[in-house]
Amino acid sequence: MKKGEKFKLIIFDFDGTLVNSLPFHILAFKDMLLEHGIKIQEEELNKLVGLSTKNIFNLLKKKYKFKEDLEALREERRYHYFKFLGKKNILFPGVIKILENLILKNYKLAIATGSSEVTFSHTVNNDFKVLFDEIVTITDIKKGKPAPDQLLFIAKKLKVKPKECLVVGDSVYDGQAAQRAKMSFIGVRTGYTKERDFKKYKPLAILNSVAQLGKFL
Repeated sequence: MKKGEKFKLIIFDFDGTLVNSLPFHILAFKDMLLEHGIKIQEEELNKLVGLSTKNIFNLLKKKYKFKEDLEALREERRYHYFKFLGKKNILFPGVIKILENLILKNYKLAIATGSSEVTFSHTVNNDFKVLFDEIVTITDIKKGKPAPDQLLFIAKKLKVKPKECLVVGDSVYDGQAAQRAKMSFIGVRTGYTKERDFKKYKPLAILNSVAQLGKFL
């Protein structure tokens, strides 16, 4: 679809797109890896943001040769994330308003996140969750982004054709997943992805934040 055409379903990434959680995720990775004797540069982690924690640990384990159990590592990292996050409200400005406006315009809304159900639920409250027709975490499906599985699962469940779906995300992995699912894509610059990297996935637009979606839809 082209600008101005009607989509039926908008699928949002979560971390770095709707919530300013990436700094806390980065801190959590750095802190727990340091406890295992691994000092990692922030730039390296920034490039992995957007993948599921499982995929990130699989890549890091290959590079740094640590052998701890994957599930134990994920649980340990969650502890550090919860410690840094506390009870902070980290929704980006304007997110609730744009979501409510999109609902009034009869769009179906969904989330496809690489976070686990536990991490997602700890980050936002029920008032936020009820704004969405479907929320799919990495707990719900085997392959996270850049695989298209989450996006196609949501479209099928909500009975919407891929060509009628718009994916909104802050990372190249969102763009890759959208492309593989044959869905349209909009990049938002609230994460760590540069504009030139978004352009590889032919986005309909590159916005400074989700709050600007109202000018496009």
